[in-house]
Amino acid sequence: MDATSLQQGGNDLLAILPELTLNRLVPHCSRVTLQRGDLISEMDQPITAALFIETGVASMFKVDNTGDTEVGLAGPESFSGMPIVLEDESWPYRVMVQSEELTGVQIAAAALRQLVADDISLRRVLLRAVQVRMIQISEGVISNVRQPLIQRLARWLLMYRDRMRSDRLPVTHEYMATMVGVQRTGVTAALHELEGDGLISSRRGLVTILSFPALAALAAGGYGVPERQQARLLNARPVSSASVRDDRVGEAMVPQVAR
Repeated sequence: MDATSLQQGGNDLLAILPELTLNRLVPHCSRVTLQRGDLISEMDQPITAALFIETGVASMFKVDNTGDTEVGLAGPESFSGMPIVLEDESWPYRVMVQSEELTGVQIAAAALRQLVADDISLRRVLLRAVQVRMIQISEGVISNVRQPLIQRLARWLLMYRDRMRSDRLPVTHEYMATMVGVQRTGVTAALHELEGDGLISSRRGLVTILSFPALAALAAGGYGVPERQQARLLNARPVSSASVRDDRVGEAMVPQVAR
């Protein structure tokens, strides 16, 4: 593994770091491949490593006696292990792989903590990524309070799409119900409505987004604020259709050259 491998591996944060910073990271990095359901970090337990996601999606859950509630998503735009950057060891959330497979670059917590302290470019990028995650979580709370189910589902589908970087989303109705905090029957009815309006197609285990603009319009203010902040804080720009796996793109974000 070298600086070029880190920069071109698929993680947006690593892609915008200067070469000097990447060379400092290289000796501490290893690539990992995880499967759906694998635990990345446990609630209230020491986080032993940060994971810079290159492909796939991880979810943050609040787990208690009422069930699991998703509070955030992370994909190639970000990383898992934010308490490390904030000089803490844990947080009250479980982080698990939600896509069929996830690949990424892993860095031990102690090493990353020291690198963040020593390297201003790394510290700046990672703290801005933390800010984007805070905004995402806050906007999720606002959406859950203000928006009906179909708008919340549209928001979640768009967020999942951005991180999968594909319009073809391998997800079940049961999984989506957990993610938006409703019964499976509610998600099924909402999906039928979206399909009837021509926004998506849905079959067992797969949702395909047919119209990004229409789905974004339906999600209204529930989608877009964290995405715009990602662009503002991390110098990202809209990608062209040639840069993702599908022909239909919309507003997915990738980084520009770091300043």
